[in-house]
Parts: sequence; C-alpha cells; structure tokens
Amino acid sequence: MAGMIVWHELFTTDVDAATPFYTELLGAEIESAAMDGFEYHMLKKDGRAHAGFVHNPSGGQIPSLWYPYIHVDDVDASTAKAQELGAQLIHGPQDVADMLRFSVLGDPQHATFGFMSGDGDGPTGVFAWDELHTPDSAGSKEFYGGLAGWTSTPHIEGYDVFASGETSVAGLMQRRDGAPGASWLPYFAVADVDAVAAKAMELGAGVMLPPESMENIGRYAVLTDPTGAPFGVHQPPAEG
Repeated sequence: MAGMIVWHELFTTDVDAATPFYTELLGAEIESAAMDGFEYHMLKKDGRAHAGFVHNPSGGQIPSLWYPYIHVDDVDASTAKAQELGAQLIHGPQDVADMLRFSVLGDPQHATFGFMSGDGDGPTGVFAWDELHTPDSAGSKEFYGGLAGWTSTPHIEGYDVFASGETSVAGLMQRRDGAPGASWLPYFAVADVDAVAAKAMELGAGVMLPPESMENIGRYAVLTDPTGAPFGVHQPPAEG
C-alpha cells in the first residue's frame, strides 16, 4: 500500500453544509466518531468510510479544499523527510486510537496533502482519480518522486501521470491560470456526469468546468461545493 492514495479529507468552512451536499449527491451517508473532543464526520458508502470532514476555522481566509492522504510505513520518518524537501507541517504526526497514525502538510508549491499509516487496503469505488494542479510541474515531480517514490510519465501536453510502481495514482497538470499555489483536485466516480452535475447545481454547487468528454478518458466536469471546495466528477468511457 505504500505510495497509494488511501483517504481524502475535506477542510471546509461549514461541515454542516458540506455533509448533506455530498451524501445527497453521491447517495452516501455520514458516520461519526469521537476524536479528541469533537465529532469526526466520515462519508460512508457501500459499507465503508471513504473520506472525512474537518472544520476550517479561518472564517474564509483559507478556502475550503479537498486533499489526499498517501499511505506510508512510517508517518514520522516521511513527515521529517517531507520537511527536509521543503514541505510545511500543518498538523501531527498524531495517532488515532490504535488504528493509524497521520500527519498533514503543505508541499513546496503549497498543495495540502497528508500521510497515513495503518493496516488494510484503502476504500475504493467513490473516488475515481486525484489531480495535482501546480504552477511548477518540475518542482512537484521532484518533490513527490523523492518523497513517495512516484514516477511521472507524460500523457498529453501539460499533463503527466504519477505512478507508484506499476500503478497509476494521480495526475499532474501544469497550471496556466497564473495562480501562485498548487492544489489537489479529487474526482468522484459517477455513472452519469451530466445528471450528477445538474443535481449538484440544484444542491448549491458552482461550475468551474461544465461536462465535457475526452477520447479514452470519459466524461467529466469540475464543480465547487456550497462551501467553495473544488471537486470533479468522472464517468468512464463506454465499453466497446
């Protein structure tokens, strides 16, 4: 599991608005657990938890955002190595009962990500893909390659694919919008992008990229939830 993305968190200015949005949009439910004096809400579907919701107390100074967790064997050692490579520690390392250990960092281009250790495979079926949008592709390749052992392969102009061993784990897109920092964008797996995008807008979502298709990739859209966090939805291409 080392090097794979195994968990996601939404850092949101309004947990109470975000949780019903995603449960209704994805046909999921919320499971809660007590965590150091607060309730940690998790997105649950098909009998497994897939993501967590964390309150963003900044009052909007820090935008709502999704970020992934990379599985590592030793969270403390990986966290120390990330800092040596230019990352900023945001939280941890910290244990969660006897189940796992985690930390949250910002990479050198300011994209938030986490490390997580623990037994068992990561949940599948809800998240389809993760993309790192960065103003410095070369710097991001060097950082995640040195940190997680990810290799990168060009896919199309301005887009590379990260792999852990033989397994593709994420995309890497060169930002062209002039934004100074990097950010992670998760994609949810859906059966009908157009229907889900329409439903999301009914639930208060914004549209960054309306539904479109790409050969051999499928159909996708990029939206923002009611708290402003960007996310994508992806529908695989039809077989045959």
